[in-house]
Amino acid sequence: MKRVLHAFGIALTAAALCLTTITSANAASGAIILNGQAIQDPSGCYNSPGWPTEVDNQTDQIVTVFGNDDCTGPVNGTVGPGESGTFDFGSSVSVP
Repeated sequence: MKRVLHAFGIALTAAALCLTTITSANAASGAIILNGQAIQDPSGCYNSPGWPTEVDNQTDQIVTVFGNDDCTGPVNGTVGPGESGTFDFGSSVSVP
């Protein structure tokens, strides 16, 4: 019985480590420049400090631009890694 519990504990630890690795692998590496403000290793939603919304994506992830604050409303466009864009009606951006 002791061996079964030991093996079960090792399996749970391995599963937890795998999930931790998967989560951290999805975080953006680099920076986005949002209307002149640099955000290093971004993750989540950021409201634009003004209009138009200017995005310089220096990360390894796609940035999604939304029409309303808090990453709601219509998607106005996306900015791929190494690209930049200006969105007249953008109010917030999301980075996975």
